[in-house]
Amino acid sequence: MRRKGHSHNSSSGLPEGIISFLFRRNVISAGLLIMALHAFPAYAANFQIQPTSLELGGSVKSGAFSVINGGNEKLNVQISAKEWSQDEEGKDVYEEAKDLVFFPKIMTVEPNEQRAIRVGVKVPAVLQEKTFRLFVEEIPSPKKDSDMKPAGKITAGLTIAFRFSTPIFVKPVQPKESGIIEKIGMSGGAVRATVKNTGNVHFKVLTVTFSGKAIDGKELFSQEVAGWYVLHGKSRPFEVVVPQEFCDRLATIKVEAKAENLTIDGTLNVQKNMCSH
Repeated sequence: MRRKGHSHNSSSGLPEGIISFLFRRNVISAGLLIMALHAFPAYAANFQIQPTSLELGGSVKSGAFSVINGGNEKLNVQISAKEWSQDEEGKDVYEEAKDLVFFPKIMTVEPNEQRAIRVGVKVPAVLQEKTFRLFVEEIPSPKKDSDMKPAGKITAGLTIAFRFSTPIFVKPVQPKESGIIEKIGMSGGAVRATVKNTGNVHFKVLTVTFSGKAIDGKELFSQEVAGWYVLHGKSRPFEVVVPQEFCDRLATIKVEAKAENLTIDGTLNVQKNMCSH
């Protein structure tokens, strides 16, 4: 029996992008909010950043992103940059970016046109990868009262602004990509595996698969969760809840993490008390 699940990535927002909501009124109808949620793909298509990431290092000291306005109205954006790290739980942490320069900080992109954001690094050759994120945030245009739609007796308005977060990697002189399953534990029917990056560059975990087998080798369950970036020297935990109907029959749980250029795995021998809630 095969079941699939999905993990939720925090702080980095959506992979490569974050959607921000700006409300012009304190009250908004549920119906209007639902319509706005369904409208996201159309809005996202009007505002794009290409490429979705940038690699610098060695002789490559600068690069550029294109802000593409596919809509019918001019687009105003503000740009900022942060040095990017991760804490002990793998959550993204941002600090002032002292070694990254970029221009401009504010720009207007006319309808169906694009403009460049130029980026450069000030650091010499490095032994460990440096990581940054460039944030490109839409500055919403003020809405006229005539554009606001009544919701019953209350006039409610919603302005949606988009904020994209694009990674910038400054590669070391001799890149080394490696990782391990640092530890696997299980308590209360939930199994938790920690992926550790032992190299000097990032890798992006695509999926983590947890598969449990009985003592006779029969697979009882398999559950897959989405991965995320693991920066050099950092660890990131992934967790699933084992289906209760299989937990008492489990002998082993194998964890396999697939990244873009490597696959790492580990195995947990299950004890009966690990299923207790």
